[in-house]
Amino acid sequence: MARFVLILLFFIGITPFLPNLLQKFAPQLAAGNIQSAKTADIDETPGGDRKHRISANYQGQFVDLFKVNGQTVEMLVDTGATHTVLPESVARDVGIFPKAADYKYAIRTANGTVYGAMAVIDGMRIGSIRLKNLDALVLKDQSLGQPLLGMSALNQLDRFDISNGTLVLVQ
Repeated sequence: MARFVLILLFFIGITPFLPNLLQKFAPQLAAGNIQSAKTADIDETPGGDRKHRISANYQGQFVDLFKVNGQTVEMLVDTGATHTVLPESVARDVGIFPKAADYKYAIRTANGTVYGAMAVIDGMRIGSIRLKNLDALVLKDQSLGQPLLGMSALNQLDRFDISNGTLVLVQ
């Protein structure tokens, strides 16, 4: 009985704080993007520019959650990559299904030459930024561990800037 009373008192004690917590996190939970809300800032400037900020992780990399063809995908922003690149399993998850014969484009990577398939991502979203008809490459899963957001996507932005450990994307 004492355990029940303690649990009841605990819930009575936190009840006044619940509205503030729910108000703070409900939009992110509804969007399925709680990690992005913690690590990035989304805003629009008075001129109508859409911005999204991504803080560097502990390795100094810019990683965030993107909506790719409506599916949530964690991607590494790579300004050194010419194309946006998806592992084959992620490509399938977002509705891109290259055939074996499509893997005909030689790609030089740090691990040697691999073959990729050209694809088009219909739509991508991060925060308020919307991109359409992105050229992309699909690589076999063993050739690429994490999806990369490359210059084929970044070139569709008005600009991007890195300062003080934060990447700012502006559209």
